[in-house]
Amino acid sequence: MAAYIVLSPNGRRHDPDCRFVHDGFSWLAALFPVIHAFFHGLIVDALVLLVVRAFGFAFLVANETFGVGFILLVASSLIYGFEAKGRLADHLARRGWKTERVITAGSLADAETIHYGEDDTDDAEDPMFKFGPDAIGTPPRGPKLQFGMIDFQKGR
Repeated sequence: MAAYIVLSPNGRRHDPDCRFVHDGFSWLAALFPVIHAFFHGLIVDALVLLVVRAFGFAFLVANETFGVGFILLVASSLIYGFEAKGRLADHLARRGWKTERVITAGSLADAETIHYGEDDTDDAEDPMFKFGPDAIGTPPRGPKLQFGMIDFQKGR
């Protein structure tokens, strides 16, 4: 099972232009991190990766610091491979896309079926979807327990 972040460009539910971002490791982003970042419009990420990988290659070429260069290259690839999809979803959210929901499904087709196949009428009766002052229950009235503390509002 995988998690899919559903983003829509205008915030409307069940918009046909929704984008499903798979939240997980990306082999393409791990193997080609700079190209992947530039392709998805993550310019700052791409520049940071370019600098880190340039240092990694510089250390890799030197005989004495081969291990440091190898660790820099592998670590930057792995970290970006794990974080690429989340960074893409954050980038889209900064550009005005709204996060509708997160769907857990076996594949992208299952996630689309779950998202587009659900009915909006059931959400109104579900207590998990109630927001605002009506959703919060009123606290019970009566004496408050102090657990041995002095009630300073009434005095001693």
